[in-house]
Amino acid sequence: MAEESQSKSNLVKKYLTVNIFSPQGEVYSNRAYACRVHSVDGWLTILPDHLPLLTVLDIGAVVVTRLGEGDQDHIAINGGALTFHDNVIDIAATYAIRASDIDEARVKILKNQAEADMQEALNREDKSSYRRAQIALNRALNQIKVSAQRK
Repeated sequence: MAEESQSKSNLVKKYLTVNIFSPQGEVYSNRAYACRVHSVDGWLTILPDHLPLLTVLDIGAVVVTRLGEGDQDHIAINGGALTFHDNVIDIAATYAIRASDIDEARVKILKNQAEADMQEALNREDKSSYRRAQIALNRALNQIKVSAQRK
């Protein structure tokens, strides 16, 4: 019985430390129950004591379920790399921004510009310009989606 009680108390104490960095510096650092990311292979949820992991991240949201009330933080990233070991998640992103810091008006302008660039590239039959504009559009749409999650 004492072992079962000790085992349950150990489960309660388990948490992750989530750190997100971009070329501009540290974007996010907090303790969490869980972290959900979009890797190039699909969505992945990391919980305490997960096996060590190294993966490449795609354009998408990082959703962190914080300790305490279980509130969630949303961070938009434009890809990067994630390492996980000893209950520490380190994400090195090419670009990262917290939902609360996203300027929706600016992102809508970027979205409209990317759509116009895609149409122009289509008219010119320029595949490489079309792909670049498509990536810019995906980045803008990701930020719009993440900014909708702010509280």
